[in-house]
Amino acid sequence: MATYQSVRRQQQAEATRRDILRAARRLFAKRGYAATSMADIAREAGVAIQTIYASCGSKRELLLALVDLVDEEADVATLARQVADSDDPREIIALGARLTRQLNERCGDIVGALISAPPGEPDVAAAAEEGKRRHHEGTAWSAKKLEALGALRDGITADEAAALMATLTWHPVYAQLTQDHGWSYDDCERWIAATLTSTLLR
Repeated sequence: MATYQSVRRQQQAEATRRDILRAARRLFAKRGYAATSMADIAREAGVAIQTIYASCGSKRELLLALVDLVDEEADVATLARQVADSDDPREIIALGARLTRQLNERCGDIVGALISAPPGEPDVAAAAEEGKRRHHEGTAWSAKKLEALGALRDGITADEAAALMATLTWHPVYAQLTQDHGWSYDDCERWIAATLTSTLLR
């Protein structure tokens, strides 16, 4: 009985933490990080301020935790496993395009807010840098896998392939295509996958 109660409390605590993170995500995307107070987040999440500190830590720690939430909502782990399991170069590129499509389609509001935050917000810069690091790490890993499979065109190194993949799948590209040119996310995914395939593969 004690074990059941412990598990239930843990589940409730995790649910509360997710509610807080999602409330912060909405407010940061709408108002910006600096203009959002912990009291605002508490009201949005329907919890006490102290609950936020106990569950997520400081405002900076809460912001950094959003990077993990973004990956979760975009289902990055599932697609990354599919890339790891694939030996088909075209599929590897297509899955990379799908992964970043989902990240931008589902979480583009908060990703855009982090990337475009004004100077003088070191907490936001740290969160944006962590997201960028993960993005570059993922594309570098995929590029090295393509190189190991012997799939890259002659003269294209894994570093060059990673640079092209990171650039074409970065948030501003999706934002420009969808917001400025009216492309759908299906259009973006197809074009990015086709362009990287024709540019990088033998």
